[in-house]
Amino acid sequence: MQTVIGVDIGGSKTHGIRAVDGHPVAEAVAGSANLAAVGAEEAGRQLAAVFTRLDASETEAVCVGAAGADGTESIATITRLVTGLVPGARVRVVHDARLVLAAEGLDEGAALISGTGSVAWGRRTDGTHARAGGWGHLLGDEGSGYRVAIDAVRHALDGMDAGVPADPLTAALVADCGLTDRTELIDFVYGRQDRRYWAERAAVVARLAAHGEPAATRIVDDAADALAALATRVLERLDLPGPVVLGGGFAVHQPLVQQAVRTRLAGAEVHLLTHPPAVGALRLAAALPQMETL
Repeated sequence: MQTVIGVDIGGSKTHGIRAVDGHPVAEAVAGSANLAAVGAEEAGRQLAAVFTRLDASETEAVCVGAAGADGTESIATITRLVTGLVPGARVRVVHDARLVLAAEGLDEGAALISGTGSVAWGRRTDGTHARAGGWGHLLGDEGSGYRVAIDAVRHALDGMDAGVPADPLTAALVADCGLTDRTELIDFVYGRQDRRYWAERAAVVARLAAHGEPAATRIVDDAADALAALATRVLERLDLPGPVVLGGGFAVHQPLVQQAVRTRLAGAEVHLLTHPPAVGALRLAAALPQMETL
């Protein structure tokens, strides 16, 4: 029997699944173990909670997908934390974008994620892979829920500076933040820098864009342009026509964003992620001996 565990470390939660011979037998959810968001100590606690609930004894292989798992240091830290929980198991830590294709059972194509952050990653069946974006909120994340919300804040403040009345987008954003006037936004943003909070505010922008509000429509269009550009860069580098799998909370929960991206990627098959990313981690864990070529 082969016992493996797949884990998806997201911005708001950590989701793990244990499978025996390809059949899921246990599932667990805990708080986020994202290193950049909570630090190594808290990440270790959340991972321990997941692995304890999964009963990780006799596990042969573990694959963990984590947002921002790029640098040697972050990968080494997560690997160390997980290895301590499953002594003797083979452990591999990958960027969470890699889980999306695997979750859909695809060995070729591109994953396009728009959640708190944004990134595109793709591979060919020969193992060649490419990535675009995923630089984090200080350097990029165009097309992400966070960036859409911040662009809406900038729009509101620009209108304030211009001395024009607050438009429907500004009024809706201010209300959604629990404020009474756009003059409060500056202090509020600097006092509340939780990227997940702001990514959630993107739903306000998408809702107004769906009703044709001009400023919201422009922001969503810009986001779709950025996301399509990420996917196009990956597909061109890999010389692939598609498919493109859309993942991440903002993309998955906003039909308007999905349609806008599909329109811009008219030559490619585009569909939504239909399985949890942790399912992709399971698939990669089962193939760990061959993962050097993934």
